[in-house]
Amino acid sequence: MKEAKIIRTVDLINGGCNACPTVKSEVFILELNDLNRPLENLDVASLIMTVALANGYKQHQEYDMAEDYDVYKNGTNEVSVIPEYDQLVFKKGFSQQKVANNYQEPEELFKVVNNLLTQYFDLEGLDFRIDNQD
Repeated sequence: MKEAKIIRTVDLINGGCNACPTVKSEVFILELNDLNRPLENLDVASLIMTVALANGYKQHQEYDMAEDYDVYKNGTNEVSVIPEYDQLVFKKGFSQQKVANNYQEPEELFKVVNNLLTQYFDLEGLDFRIDNQD
């Protein structure tokens, strides 16, 4: 199993005016295949998008009367990711799976992401490690 290191840092952001408070902001960077890739959040959608794109998938959006969703395609493999409230629906052919987007425990998040990578994206699971740098 290939290692994927997630570098977590905390930045202090100030709005720039006297009335604006200083706010802590977590920043996550995924180190994969010797490249650093920024993560929008530490959640299923961000990890799947980053890993899929790093492995040759192309992403585009589909627009439907009821919903807008992302489609990842690599050759003949096509996976739709449909947001539904606080969950995501992954569809490939006739199979689909609904998962939460956020998890309290990183281990649970990584287990769900690895399951989706192997079942839907035909990719090898990753050994995720978090490196806290604060």
